[in-house]
Formats: sequence, structure tokens, C-alpha cells
Amino acid sequence: MKKTIITLLSFTLTILLVLSCSETMPLPTGGDGQQFINNDPNKFAQLTPDWSFDDLELTDPVDIFASKDGRLYLADPSENRIRVIRPSGEVETGIYDTLSHLMINDTTVNPTSVCVDARFNVYFANDGDVIYFWPQFVAKIGIKGVVTERMYQGVDTLMSPLDGLAYGLTPIAGSEVVDSTNSELIDSLMSPRVFYDPQSDLNRFGLEGYMDGDPIYASQNKSFVGIAPAPTEDLAIFAADAITDNILKINLVPTVLVKLNNGQNVWQYVGMKHSFIATSGTGAGTVSLPISLASDNAGSVYYAQTGEYFAVHKLNSSNYGSEFLVGIHDIMGLGEYGYARDVIASDDNSIFVLDTMDRDVKMYSPDGEFMKSVVVREEWLKISDSTYYGDSLVVKDTLILQQYPDLLKNPMALAFYKEVLYTVDNGHNRILRFTKVDDVVIEDPDRED
Repeated sequence: MKKTIITLLSFTLTILLVLSCSETMPLPTGGDGQQFINNDPNKFAQLTPDWSFDDLELTDPVDIFASKDGRLYLADPSENRIRVIRPSGEVETGIYDTLSHLMINDTTVNPTSVCVDARFNVYFANDGDVIYFWPQFVAKIGIKGVVTERMYQGVDTLMSPLDGLAYGLTPIAGSEVVDSTNSELIDSLMSPRVFYDPQSDLNRFGLEGYMDGDPIYASQNKSFVGIAPAPTEDLAIFAADAITDNILKINLVPTVLVKLNNGQNVWQYVGMKHSFIATSGTGAGTVSLPISLASDNAGSVYYAQTGEYFAVHKLNSSNYGSEFLVGIHDIMGLGEYGYARDVIASDDNSIFVLDTMDRDVKMYSPDGEFMKSVVVREEWLKISDSTYYGDSLVVKDTLILQQYPDLLKNPMALAFYKEVLYTVDNGHNRILRFTKVDDVVIEDPDRED
């Protein structure tokens, strides 16, 4: 809480300078007598009511992700499911029940991490050696059939979609040959399944003319503890492996082209490792026992870890080099966190770090500068004092913003969507919501109605 106290004291001194004068100075008031202090551009206010786990049919969620349409995906391993919730707090049902009681290849999956890409594919992992996914958009619209062949500009014969893609040809709309008879295949393409398996032949031996395999990595034990989407144009996702201490970039390799019931053609994918974007080490931008992973709209990658020295890292989107350096950026300070459990970036690239031990969420600027603690209880205290300057009695009013880290108990995960910060608080079986506000509003304790 060292940083919080420093911020509090500096803010107090600012208010003291503003309000100290040769006589008692009232605070500026609005027309209704309320007092406004525009000193905190990053003010967050708690939304009520809190969302209880019971109402959301959750038991012990350990990860949360906000998709671009505002839906929240919560990985609840104790119930072997991913619960989907609207921004209103309403639990999604219908096709989303597919993510309940997850069973894939006769194996129960207890998801511990989840993310959703721009194509509304849902990816999830269970601290194991594979990554799963569910093509939500495809399942919601429905598949009419599999595209087996189609015509391409400049070609006189039908070609398979994979061949046309490999040669970089432009398809002719409406020329598709669609097979709607294989109902078993169609059903499987709308169901949760394995997306990335390092031990598969594809990842062991590679894809000729496209990418080499990695038999060494395939033979190692792995534990995928975090996943995050890459930008749409990258056709990839990121993954954190806690056993080998690597951050991977995994390509989406097209496999089958399907025609949906709305007439749209959509590729289905399988995962193939592209590169390690960060590897084992104890310096800036290296990996030591990662515990969570996130990305921003630009494609930069953030991760929290429990290994030696540095708990939070950012890899920039240009070359995945370390964005922050120790001794320069607050976010990389030694002793900065009690226990950094999760890290996310907001729409404006502000960074939020969930500190389970300090029981707060620390907010940093995109440049790694500490801004304030969020998800804490705040109270404004007004202290009046008097002193003599020469022969004049001076009354000074001082406003002090006091923060109390008593809202959280064993928090596990963060999400951010449209200026609302969601915090999964397992100790109190609830989700807390804080939203950004424009003004700090203080009631005048001395005002007469």
C-alpha cells in the first residue's frame, strides 16, 4: 500500500494549498450545494448491487474475460464449465449451455483460463497440455454444409478451398459446391474441441511449405495457465506455459471452409505454434512461473507471474520486447506487489494489476506509472484547523481521501469493458464492478438545506 499512501498525501497537500487562505474559504459548489473537486481524472465509483456467485450460478471462478460485445466469460473449474453473462448480469443460456459440463474426447475439462477472439471463437485451457476452443459464432448461426470446391478468378476448373487459399486465388461468389449430407461432421464443427495440441503430428512435424514442426517442445510437459487473443489480422492467439516458462504465439491454420445458414463462408481452424515470444529468465520481458496472460487492441502482451524478481511484464506489439524496465517504470518495481494475481489493459491501455495480498487493484498509466489503487473503499475526511499568521487568525479546511483495502478477500481475476472494471472476489463469493466517473462529488457537511 506504499504507493497508495504517497498518492493520498500528495493529494492532501494539493487540497491544502487550494483551500488555505486568510479566512475560511468555502469549497466551490454546484447549484444544488454539492462540492466538486476535479483533481482525479481516474476516479472510479462502485456500482451496486454486487453480483453474487449464487445468482450467477457460479461456485469458484478463477478467470474472466470480456468479449468485444460485452459478454463476460467466467471459467469455473469446480463446475467444469464456462459461464457466460451479459453486461446486465443476466446469465446466458441456449447455445451457451454447450460450455456447461464440458466433456471433450470423453475427458472432463475443468477450465481455468478463457478468452474470446474477434471472430467470437472461445478458447479455454485447464492448466494442461492442450488448448480447446468453441466456434461460438458458427454454432449460433448454424452450418448449412461444408464447402468442398469452388471456382476462382482466372481458373477454369473447380478447386478445393485449401488449394485456392494456398495459391492466393480470389474466389467467385456463389460458385461453391456444398456438402450438407455429413451431419456427424457438421455437428462436430459446432462443438467444443481441441484447438492446439503440441504433440499432434501437425505440431511435431510441421506443415510442408508453411511452417516447421517442433518435436522437442512436443515431448515436454506443459501447463497452459493463460490465453489471450491476438489482433484480428494476426490470425493467432497467445498462450502462457507455466512448466516450460514460455509465452507462445499460436497460429490459426485453416482446415475446413463451411457455409453458414446465413450464406456466409467461414473458415475453421486448428492451432500451430508460430514462435516463443518470451522465454525463461528473471529479467525484463522474461518468464518465470506465469500465472495469467492478457493482450490489448494493439497486440501488446501482458503477463503476471510468481517467479523471481518481477511480477508483471509487458511485451510491445512491434517485436515483443520488454516495454518496461526496472528502476525506471513503477510497474516493474521490486516489492511493488504483495501477490500479483492478474493483469489486464483497458480500452485506453491503462494497466490494472490485481494484488491478492494487498487486496486492491493497482492502476498504472500506459507508460507504467502508478496512478492509484482501485477497488478499495474510500472516505473523504474534512479536517478544520486554525493558526495565527501575525495578528490574523487563519482557519484551514483540509480534505483527506482515505482508502481502506477491505472490499476484497482472495480475489482471483479482472476484466474491463467500456469503462467498467470487473473483479472476481472469491472470498466474498461476488463480482464487484467499478466504473470511471468524471467528477469527485463531495457533500458539504456544513451546508444547511
